[in-house]
Amino acid sequence: MLYQQTALISGASSGIGLALTKELLLSYPFIQIVALCRNPDTLQQLKRSYGDRIRIECIDFTDRDCIKSLQNVVNQHTHFSYLIHCAGVVMPFGGISNVAPDEWEATQWINVEVPRLLTQICLKKFSHSRVMFLTSDLPVQPVAGASAYCVSKASLNMLCQCFQREVDNDIAVFTTVAPGNVDTKMQETIRQASNRVLPASELMRSMFSANKLLPPRLVAQYLRQLLSDVTPNTFGSRSWNLLESIVEVSPAKQTKTDSIDTRATETSLVELASLVGGAFWSPGSAEYEENRKVFNQGVSRFPLVIIQPKTKTDIIHIVKCAKQLRLSITIKGQGHGVSGMSVLNNAIVIDMSMFKTTVLNVDKSSVNVGAGVKNSELDHFLAQHNKVVPLGTCPDVGVVGATLGGGIGFLSRKLGLSCDNVLAFGLITADGKVRQVTESQHAELFWALKGCGHGQFGVVTDITFKLHDAPQNIDGRILEWPLCHARSILRQYSETVLSDNRSVFLYAYLSRSTHDKARISIMGFSEDSVHGLDSVAKWQDGAELLSRRSQYVECQSNSYDSDLNLYWRNGIIEGELSDEFIETLLSCYRACPVNSGGFMLDPLCGAIQDVNADGSAFIHRNASFVCSITGITQSECDDTEVIDWVNKSFDLLSPFFNGHSYQNYDMGNGSPLALYYGQHTARLKLLKQQYDPTGLFMSSLLRPD
Repeated sequence: MLYQQTALISGASSGIGLALTKELLLSYPFIQIVALCRNPDTLQQLKRSYGDRIRIECIDFTDRDCIKSLQNVVNQHTHFSYLIHCAGVVMPFGGISNVAPDEWEATQWINVEVPRLLTQICLKKFSHSRVMFLTSDLPVQPVAGASAYCVSKASLNMLCQCFQREVDNDIAVFTTVAPGNVDTKMQETIRQASNRVLPASELMRSMFSANKLLPPRLVAQYLRQLLSDVTPNTFGSRSWNLLESIVEVSPAKQTKTDSIDTRATETSLVELASLVGGAFWSPGSAEYEENRKVFNQGVSRFPLVIIQPKTKTDIIHIVKCAKQLRLSITIKGQGHGVSGMSVLNNAIVIDMSMFKTTVLNVDKSSVNVGAGVKNSELDHFLAQHNKVVPLGTCPDVGVVGATLGGGIGFLSRKLGLSCDNVLAFGLITADGKVRQVTESQHAELFWALKGCGHGQFGVVTDITFKLHDAPQNIDGRILEWPLCHARSILRQYSETVLSDNRSVFLYAYLSRSTHDKARISIMGFSEDSVHGLDSVAKWQDGAELLSRRSQYVECQSNSYDSDLNLYWRNGIIEGELSDEFIETLLSCYRACPVNSGGFMLDPLCGAIQDVNADGSAFIHRNASFVCSITGITQSECDDTEVIDWVNKSFDLLSPFFNGHSYQNYDMGNGSPLALYYGQHTARLKLLKQQYDPTGLFMSSLLRPD
């Protein structure tokens, strides 16, 4: 797995290092942590939660041979975005005349020499990177009884300045940070020293009793913002002192600034709860536990709070509060996005479940749909009026979320994608403004919202769709054949899709199974009033009919397994399914762990291709198929083998793909933005900067290109 960023943290198993490791894992789903530590036990829970997003490297810095181990660790990586030196010792205590030479040397080794050598080793792995040394209050003042520590920190400050002077900023920028008096094991060691040996220990005990020591979590939030929020030039232009730098920042400076706000208080969130008319759930409540879940059980995250607004005014209050507190927002419809990006750690989740309105206009030419409406709810509502909107086939998926990514379903080859049928979006942007986004109002946003994905530019509260007459004389079937017929079936499937018969829509899939029961399946839909899918059933003798439906709403009511861990990747195919592709696909399928994965082919073409390639943010207009690779395990099972199978299958099939993916079907972990947005990437990032300059709404467009 490739990650967009990698952070190397020393001293990661305790104190500030441990808190920062947690903070980065919580805040940034696209970062990997390489955690250097002496005691790996405290990191095991993080390992269980985050898997390969954290690599634990057990190295004892007191051992002079540790440099060889550090070199081996560094050599395993191609690039480090961040190097944070948190490891350090405060001992020995006692007068400078009494410190033994070997104790003095040991302190300088761990506090100065190891950071120097580790930084030197990493230099070839840096490119536009950031290096941070944790030090003491600046300028370093002598403390009676702690001379070895004081000298080491003064040396560390000078070491940082030397790197600043000699290393080009395009390689890395360097800074020191004085975190203040923090409640860590090191502080506990200081408090346990006698006044006679370390006079300052009395002050530390007094501060501890008065609850005046900073919690590591707060310091980690500060460091995280310093690493990611200030410009590179500002980062390396000064030494940072946490207590001096906690100041209020104006909204215009919040994304890349020269100061940091860490005052996200519980009081402000309580005030917000009093302003919001809907539900407000905090960690610890049963409602919070239930609503932090998403469809993909392999994703488990812990937001700061979950809010279910009732009105647009509620949403405006949430947006303004999040901006003031510099908190991130994610938006949850039904939580079906496979990556689980609607719920992120340490963010405010806006759960749109209560926006359930469906309003038909007077002449039945359009319908306004709230952001909490599911596919099945809209389908059944419109069936009463003999109308349809082309939607996906999963009944529990949210209409708005699927539409923002494109929206592929049975009617797409005839009527276009869901997003192609949008007349207007209701949108609340990061400035708290309510906007009606149409082809004539905010035209650039209208273009972007048709295919850019959910949660990019604000909160979509509702969508107005144009309506079509409901199809009549439906023939919906699921047909299966033994796997030995898969080559023939897939060739004929490819020919049928490319024939541009817009009244027929066919999914082909190899579902999870034991090897002896493996089948090739076609889930089809036809408006042909005479023959329906008879021709498909004749592709090969021995077709087994699993289901047959005659009403459109019935075809839209497919059931999907839930409570499972999913790992999903996909690629886009232009043109036919070649014999080489089919052979590779079947080879990958046979290699799948038993009953743990499969493939699905979505047909494109038809009306999807009627829209110009630059007519919306959806980039797959010239494609023929979406090929999905899905790994599936029970929620309590180890999914390592299955994830490896998905990734290996993707690699083997990639030569047949065009280099892009459909974001509604993809995990998105570590993938470059061009994979989803292609030629539109730069245009979309400019819009993100225009409408959400502070990155308030956590979305894929905040990732590096």
